[in-house]
Amino acid sequence: MKEWLKDRAKEPTTYLGAAAVITGVGQLAKINEAPGIADAVTNAAPALATGDWTTGLGVLLMGILGVFLREKGGR
Repeated sequence: MKEWLKDRAKEPTTYLGAAAVITGVGQLAKINEAPGIADAVTNAAPALATGDWTTGLGVLLMGILGVFLREKGGR
């Protein structure tokens, strides 16, 4: 089972599938942030699939923070 998970983590389609699930659940549950999170997962997929966990997790974290944090400035 451990080898199977490692093999799946090396395939970009795993992350693209996760992004599709996030988008679908977001549509069903009417979560406005879901498309942004799905985009962050999609953007992190190449780095995560090649084993570059630092870059992949950084891209994922920054993408998710970009979805949830407000812009600073006068409004």
